[in-house]
Amino acid sequence: MFERRRFVRIPGSFVVFYRDITNEVSKADVTQTKNISLGGLLFSTDRQFEAGRILELKIKLPTSPDYIVVNVRVVDSKQIVKNLLSDTRVKFISLKEEDRDAIRKLVEHYS
Repeated sequence: MFERRRFVRIPGSFVVFYRDITNEVSKADVTQTKNISLGGLLFSTDRQFEAGRILELKIKLPTSPDYIVVNVRVVDSKQIVKNLLSDTRVKFISLKEEDRDAIRKLVEHYS
């Protein structure tokens, strides 16, 4: 089978706060990641997002003393439980070098 992913993904449950920055009245919510890579991550959300939507994430990783704050673009969001839970895949669009290093260390450690 052909692997399309450019980056290795590792499973992991890390705390993530997310907020839809394209919607001024959007509230921040907290959840957990399902997997992460240098290119993006998969996490559970309380609603389904349209592809292309821009979100702001604050991610707490064991390889970083502070939260990583990053903007992401929604690639896909699939409803798992109607009107309650979705799996949302996102791509990093603004990642500082020190945050990229923290994710790289995490992926290398667990892969």
